[in-house]
Amino acid sequence: MKLVIVSPHNKYEYDAVEWIEASTPSGSLVIKSGHAPIIMTLIAGSDFSFLLSVNGEKKIIKLLRPGFLEVNRISALVLISQDMTEI
Repeated sequence: MKLVIVSPHNKYEYDAVEWIEASTPSGSLVIKSGHAPIIMTLIAGSDFSFLLSVNGEKKIIKLLRPGFLEVNRISALVLISQDMTEI
């Protein structure tokens, strides 16, 4: 699955993501390729994480402000109003 993260000053693209984990007002979700299309709000103060398929590296981003996640069957788009900081 492809993941694109857009912040005010940068755009990050990851072509091979195994899964995405996000915290929403409805609870935490794990999303994999083929997931039904959905748009959701991401909670401020939560972690957004994903696993890269190529090297098995897990990345975690601390969301200081709310954001949005749009998922379709083959990709995901994250819009955040802060610069991306990994933890």
